Amino acid sequence: MVSRFDEAFNVTWEDARDAESIWAIDRIHFAHPVPPLSEELYLKIIAGSWETRCVFVNGYAFLKDFAPPPTPLEVIERGAPVVWREDYLPKVRQLCAAIRVRDYDSMSAAEIVEVLPEVFDQAAEAFKYPTVVAGAFMAPALALADFCERELGPDGPVLVTTLLQGFANESIAAGAGLGELASFAQSKPDVAAALGEGRYDDVPSLPGGEEFMARLISFLETYGWRAEEWSLAHQPTWIEQPKTPLFLIGRYLADPSRSPAESMRRAVELRQATAADIEARLSQDKRSQFQHMLGAAHTHVQFSEERALWQLLAVGSVRVPVLALGRLLVDSGVIGDPDDVFYLRLEELREMAVSPRSMPDVVQQRREQLDRWETLDPPTSIGRPLVVSDRPLQSQIVHRYFFGNTQPQSEGNRIQGIAASQGVISGRARVLHSLNDSDQLQAGEILVCRNTAPPWTPLFAIAAAVVTDIGGLLSHSAICAREYAIPCVVGTRVATTRIGDGALITVDGTAGTVVIESGIVD
Repeated sequence: MVSRFDEAFNVTWEDARDAESIWAIDRIHFAHPVPPLSEELYLKIIAGSWETRCVFVNGYAFLKDFAPPPTPLEVIERGAPVVWREDYLPKVRQLCAAIRVRDYDSMSAAEIVEVLPEVFDQAAEAFKYPTVVAGAFMAPALALADFCERELGPDGPVLVTTLLQGFANESIAAGAGLGELASFAQSKPDVAAALGEGRYDDVPSLPGGEEFMARLISFLETYGWRAEEWSLAHQPTWIEQPKTPLFLIGRYLADPSRSPAESMRRAVELRQATAADIEARLSQDKRSQFQHMLGAAHTHVQFSEERALWQLLAVGSVRVPVLALGRLLVDSGVIGDPDDVFYLRLEELREMAVSPRSMPDVVQQRREQLDRWETLDPPTSIGRPLVVSDRPLQSQIVHRYFFGNTQPQSEGNRIQGIAASQGVISGRARVLHSLNDSDQLQAGEILVCRNTAPPWTPLFAIAAAVVTDIGGLLSHSAICAREYAIPCVVGTRVATTRIGDGALITVDGTAGTVVIESGIVD
């Protein structure tokens, strides 16, 4: 593991560093580096959504003076829920559909390349609408967490955010959809057996298999186009490679007690118990203020997961035209696999579309480069350090509770993170760097990863707890751990590098600590 990011930074980004080091460039929540074509996509997304300058360093995105975009006047005047439902969401649906439905297979490589900038603009616009309205939905939850920390102490935020859980939202709906597929498969013994044994190719030809596959396709038409994470446009989606959802269905069949429905039941019970605890700990004069603030924040989780759904759909939808181009370039001998197209830049693609020439060596070199970048330990900021306490109060609260930029101190076998979901549990750590490795997670193990996005959510029904490098109390990982009523510690910075795969660890989701009992990485 390279601990000093600037060592590699100096090698490949010296000029950029000289130009940008005079001002802070804050790393956003994209946890993975990206290849060249993805950089060009995200530059448009970032410019459109946050209206700020961005630089990619070793594939990682950094922003100039990151802050949530200003809330539009119409959102302030009419209210975020109304504007989102009546105006923004219909536009986002239309934009994502428009990207996917165009007949790219009837187009030449040159025609697809010429239309890609327009596609990137559409994806950026679809990404922007939930971003600009996010602040209005997030503000009440941030204020509530801050209030409860002042009134209840350090455990106040993790307790009160539990009260926002156990209600319908898109990430839970995706998990529930997989649970329903598992229930249907249970009624078809041959299908259930094949899923449990990982014989996915056999399913369509088995009794009941055709109907199961029809139901799976219907599910994937809604949730299968999501990118695995916000930064991973170059990774296949579920609708392209349904191994992950089929694996999860098989796991639910093997242990119904870990189904999404059972997890939701536990979340509701925990919410009710926590509500009574908080009420008892608040002074009489603070209870009415608390109830008012809780009412204002009740839509936070619902919108947060819906925002994530559509942003990931916008990113995942871009794969349709890009892969159509990739197939044509494979046919003309430029690249060896359609996904290789992500390792070329638009200008290079324009040249290849007109005058094809073999590029496998270039692609291989860039794939290897991306693999090296994955091993880096990127800093929170480049240039002037990010000092959260120097920022305006609202920015401090966002960085603290959403991004988790609090620089926790960890030493020895004790890792300090951010308390995100109540409970204490010990178990074997399963360190996953990609959702493609999800079949390594066994029931009752503790999921350790950089961060998670909605496609990871069904794993929470299998895991006994979750530990992440990145994120705060209101990050996706924290929200979904509370939805599944399992302990969670986020924002550790070091979990995936300090905890060995298979290590025995104890996770305290109320105190925000992880103790490595055995299997520490030096």
